[in-house]
Amino acid sequence: MNFADRVALALLGVLGLFIWLHDRAWLADLDSALPLIAAWPLVYWLAGPWQFNQEEFRIHTRWLIAGGLAFLLGWLTSFTFLLSLGWVTAFWAWLGTRTVTATRARLLRLLPLALLGFPWLALDFPTLAWWCRLFAASNAELVYTSLGFSVTREGTQLLVQQMPFDVAPACAGIKALQATFIAGSVLCFLQARTARTYWIGLACLPLVAALANALRVLVIVAAALTFGPEFAAGWFHDFGGWLVFLAMFGLTWLLLELARRWDRPTVRV
Repeated sequence: MNFADRVALALLGVLGLFIWLHDRAWLADLDSALPLIAAWPLVYWLAGPWQFNQEEFRIHTRWLIAGGLAFLLGWLTSFTFLLSLGWVTAFWAWLGTRTVTATRARLLRLLPLALLGFPWLALDFPTLAWWCRLFAASNAELVYTSLGFSVTREGTQLLVQQMPFDVAPACAGIKALQATFIAGSVLCFLQARTARTYWIGLACLPLVAALANALRVLVIVAAALTFGPEFAAGWFHDFGGWLVFLAMFGLTWLLLELARRWDRPTVRV
C-alpha cells in the first residue's frame, strides 16, 4: 500500500463516518446499531492475506462515477442505503484495481458484508417490521388452524384457543435482522466452496431470517398453550427466540456443508 492508497483509505473512512452521522436516529437503539460495526473487522479478516499489486496507482473510473452518483442521490434523498451503496462502489473502484487476483476475488464476495456495515435497514425500511410481524402472525394462523386449533386473526393479533397473542414490534426481529445477515454472510463465506454456492446462500438469508422469526412465534405460542402465558412471556420468551435462530443457522450451516462437499472439484486425469 503506497501513499495514494493511504489517501484513498482515509477519504473512504471520512465518507463512512459521514454516512453513520448523517442520520443519527440509530442512537436511540445503540444495542442494535453498534454490532453492525463488526462488519468492518470481519471484511478485513476474511479478505486476508492482503496483497496489493505493484502497478501504478489507478482507480476504476466507471465504478467511481457510479458510486459518486449513488452517494449524491442518497445525500439528496437522505436515503442511507444509497449512501452506503455509493460508498461500497467507491471502495470496489479502488481495491478492485489495486489488489492481486486472489485478494480481489475474496473482496468481491465480501462487498455485501461491507454494505451491511451501515445502519440502512432500520433507517430506510421501517415498514419492514410490520411485514415481518404480519408474516409471522399469518404463518401461526395457518399452522395452528391446520392442527385443529381454534384460531382468529386480525392483522398481527391472534386468538388461539381463546388465548390472546400479539405479535408486537419487538417480535418482528427487525432490530437484530441486519446483525443476523452479517453472521449469515460470514457463515456463507466460510462454508461455500464455489462462488455459485456462496451467492445462492447469500440470497437465501432473508428467507432464513423470515422463517426463523415465524418459527419463533410458533414456539412461543406453543409454550403459552402448554405451560401458560406467564412462562411464555418470562425468561423463555428471549431464550426460546435465540434457540430457534441458532437452530435455523445450524440448519443453514448443514445445508452449506452439504453443498460444499457436493461442489468438491473433480480431478481430471
